[in-house]
Amino acid sequence: MKRKMFAISLAVLLLLAGCGGGGTVSGGEMANRPASSAPQYTDTENNYWGMDAVEGDFAPAPEPEAPSVPGASENQGSSVYQNPGAKLIRRAELTIQTEQFDESRTALNRLVDDCGGYFETASEYGGSWRDVNASRRGEYTVRVPAEHYDRFLSGTGDLGYVTNRSENSEDVGEEYFDIEARLKTQRTKQERLLALLEKAETMEDIIALESALSDVEYQIEMYSSDLRRYDALVSFSTFNVYLSEVDRVTEEVGETASLGQRMAAGFQSSLRGLGEGFQNFMIWLSYNLFLVVILAAVAVGAVFVGKRELKKRQKQKETGSKKT
Repeated sequence: MKRKMFAISLAVLLLLAGCGGGGTVSGGEMANRPASSAPQYTDTENNYWGMDAVEGDFAPAPEPEAPSVPGASENQGSSVYQNPGAKLIRRAELTIQTEQFDESRTALNRLVDDCGGYFETASEYGGSWRDVNASRRGEYTVRVPAEHYDRFLSGTGDLGYVTNRSENSEDVGEEYFDIEARLKTQRTKQERLLALLEKAETMEDIIALESALSDVEYQIEMYSSDLRRYDALVSFSTFNVYLSEVDRVTEEVGETASLGQRMAAGFQSSLRGLGEGFQNFMIWLSYNLFLVVILAAVAVGAVFVGKRELKKRQKQKETGSKKT
């Protein structure tokens, strides 16, 4: 009888291990039950299968505890961004122009340190040895603790002129608590399989249990990895900062400005364009001075030879007319 009940328990646990490794539940399934409740496996005759079945008596298995939401009750009236129980992934992207690139980069480093963040990636372009005066630009991915999100975002206004800013938030609470419940279920299966493995007597039972344990451990590692990834994204917000160096930061008039303001801005832009065009010409001339001198000398020589040839032909023409 003992051997028979052990075989029945082994078969049931193997069946549960094979059926419990599914992926994320569908939206309709999540709508019919709370995200924090773990799935229950029942039997029509013996109710819940438990580990007290070694001697042939089945006892109810302990019901997995629902994942707690820290701070959910005491923070219901506060902002969702300040609720520690919320699972929000916050991201922001900023494009900033500056006339002092070195000072802005130093200010960015100081802001990251003050907020307790770090640079995930940092790249800078321009200003090489071959072109030291070229405009520089930097691309930075910054991770900042979620509680300092607003502080860092407001501090970026001191780095330069913000030309573009976008923010987005993603609520992953439903997926997070579903994975957490499934992880607890897999750990319960692991404990039961380990207990059965200690009682196994034949090599066939040992091999079957170890195979089931391998599948359960894979599911546990997968769910644990997903939770760690979500925890990292939730606890640290992500900022993509694009910093570019410009000659001059100007505030152009918009469509809502008056006619006089728009005409004055256009006149100033024309003068500025004329001045920049003259400067660009002088720079080009300085780079191609020798070529210009050679071309000018060739042009002067060609004009001199042409005039001399023209005078010679005119003289020959006058001499011929006198002979006739």
